[in-house]
Amino acid sequence: MAPSGNASGAVPGAGPLNTRPESRPGPSQAQQRHAIEPHPRALSAGRQDLKRHWSLYLMALPGVLSILVFGYGPLFGLAIAFLDYSPIRGVRGSDWVGLDNFRAAFKNPFFAQALRNSLIISSLKLAVGFPSAIILALLLNEVRARWFQRLVQTATILPFFVSWVVIAAMFRSLLAPDGVVNEIRTQLLGLQPVIFLSDPAKFRWVIVLQDTWKYAGYFAVLYLAAMTAIDPTLYEAAMVDGANRWRQTLDITLPGIRATMVTLFVLLTGYLIFAGWEQVIVMYNPSVYATGDILETFTLRLGLSQSKYGLATAVGLSQSVIGLGLVLVTNTLAKRFNEDGGLF
Repeated sequence: MAPSGNASGAVPGAGPLNTRPESRPGPSQAQQRHAIEPHPRALSAGRQDLKRHWSLYLMALPGVLSILVFGYGPLFGLAIAFLDYSPIRGVRGSDWVGLDNFRAAFKNPFFAQALRNSLIISSLKLAVGFPSAIILALLLNEVRARWFQRLVQTATILPFFVSWVVIAAMFRSLLAPDGVVNEIRTQLLGLQPVIFLSDPAKFRWVIVLQDTWKYAGYFAVLYLAAMTAIDPTLYEAAMVDGANRWRQTLDITLPGIRATMVTLFVLLTGYLIFAGWEQVIVMYNPSVYATGDILETFTLRLGLSQSKYGLATAVGLSQSVIGLGLVLVTNTLAKRFNEDGGLF
């Protein structure tokens, strides 16, 4: 017969065992408030830093103010997209219409045409301009004569700093019926002159090639900066193994700038819905509306020509939401295929 005893193993008369962890008193309200409030030493260090580098903060002040005024200030105007807005009555006095402006915009046949043109032009810009900058950077990286590399790099980046208005005047002169391009076609090649800026089929390609000419040099500089971070010993080891310049480019240079390529691709994807208002507005005309009218020019006509401010704001807000969605989707795909890819 088994000896009788306490099955739980507790000592008789000692009372039940306390299996709960010992509770500790939480922080008081004064301690919580002290944790939230900035430490006096941190405030003192901030003031000292402000006094020491006041000239740098003063230099950055105009940029910060411009971002606040022109970047965040107009966000309050997004409420117009949900109003039957009248400049006389103002935002508070205008009637609330909800999503009626969005429904009217999506049913407008010119909206579908502008959306299609925006996507086509932006996709062509990305398909042509993105690899063009990479190829230009790779070619400049292979140049051994430093003076020639700097000359080409300077010549290709200069268009980035030229206004679209000046560029439009240059291209209008070059592509005019009696311009340089048509003179070469007629005098040297014996071809008929072409009206490039009035032909709907050719207008898109003029916009795409013009954009590539303006931005290829700028993005090439970014890729060249990324190439400087590649370890030179990798090229030396590849040369020992017998790899030529082509194999070094494929196996070392391109993988070395992959992160920069992915970052720029994600950023540029967010602009697929924005075809470039400044460029198109100074180049297009009513004869190319069928292929050159984009969402920005469509919005401009709605707001300024037809005084449909709510409808125009709804179209602009839709663009921003779609652009944000494109960035999020592209960033997710970049991270899925490459752990180091993506912006966030």
